[in-house]
Amino acid sequence: MTDQSQESREDNFADACAAIAVIALVVGTAVYWLAGMPS
Repeated sequence: MTDQSQESREDNFADACAAIAVIALVVGTAVYWLAGMPS
């Protein structure tokens, strides 16, 4: 039971990291694209 709980915790952490990475990529791309536009 402890192993399953630990594995579940690790999966949740991996999912959170993946979500943060995707959001950071989208935000970074938007900032880069907007910075390149003429003002």
